[in-house]
Amino acid sequence: MKIDSKINPHFLLCYDNSASSAKALFYLKSVFENTYVDVTLLKIIEHPEIHVLQESKLIKKLIHEEEIEKRAKEDYLRTEAELKEVAESLKAKIKGNCYIKVIFKYSDVVQDILRIACDNLYDAIIVGKRGLSKISTYILGGVTHKLINISCVPVWLIRGEKWNKKFLVALDLGETGLKVADYVSFILSFHKDATITFFHNFYPFSNIKEFEGNIEELLKITKNPEYKEYFLKLKNVLKENKIFCERIQLVLKRGIFGPAGEIIRFAKKNDYSNIIIGRRGRSGLKELLLGSVSQKIISYFEDRAIWVIS
Repeated sequence: MKIDSKINPHFLLCYDNSASSAKALFYLKSVFENTYVDVTLLKIIEHPEIHVLQESKLIKKLIHEEEIEKRAKEDYLRTEAELKEVAESLKAKIKGNCYIKVIFKYSDVVQDILRIACDNLYDAIIVGKRGLSKISTYILGGVTHKLINISCVPVWLIRGEKWNKKFLVALDLGETGLKVADYVSFILSFHKDATITFFHNFYPFSNIKEFEGNIEELLKITKNPEYKEYFLKLKNVLKENKIFCERIQLVLKRGIFGPAGEIIRFAKKNDYSNIIIGRRGRSGLKELLLGSVSQKIISYFEDRAIWVIS
């Protein structure tokens, strides 16, 4: 019996029967198994082609349009039935609700997705590595690239074949970092089996010592007023999302490879299959996640899930 009164996170999964969308579906089944999350499966389909004919009589035009609408209805109902089966398979794994949404391609596919995601206040748009539909070749460098760069909703790019429940969060020590932490702690407060690490890389000549522990421990030892203020804010963010500081491992370290390189090295060494990054950001202390950094991480990993938080 569920005792938490919080609203479940609600994800929009772009699905089209392709291997990549099936992979995204399997990701949710394996990583969020027995977790209270809601999912809407979205499929965008092409409306039957309407060929402009030079009809001499109005009756012929009406008959033609009627046939087109009949085909459109058949396509819609067939797609809806297919998605219902997929939703049932997902519902058997998660503890939340599963919904389906079928729409005809209205304009640019990215705009269609964003309109639905923003209008319905979804917490994430989930896409596989390639393909959203057979309408054309959308991803990568097409729909995914555009979504990552312009979406106001976080985008999860699912790659790989097997995933664990370890989440590495690239932490910017500024407002962007607090926003990412707020998002992650909300989503993963529902995930009792998640291992969560907040990771920040200092530049090699920083006078900051390396640290591994939790936020409470850091607050006891740090003498830097800027850091103390930031981590007090971070602690409050976690508290608001009902997640204990002890659940969050905090890793602060120096590194010579820059933020992207250190994040990649740490993720590989410690086998994190879920990487969470800000799309861009500049902290009051140090620059961390600019577009180039997040792009390097997205481009490098072919075997993990990347969450990009706008």
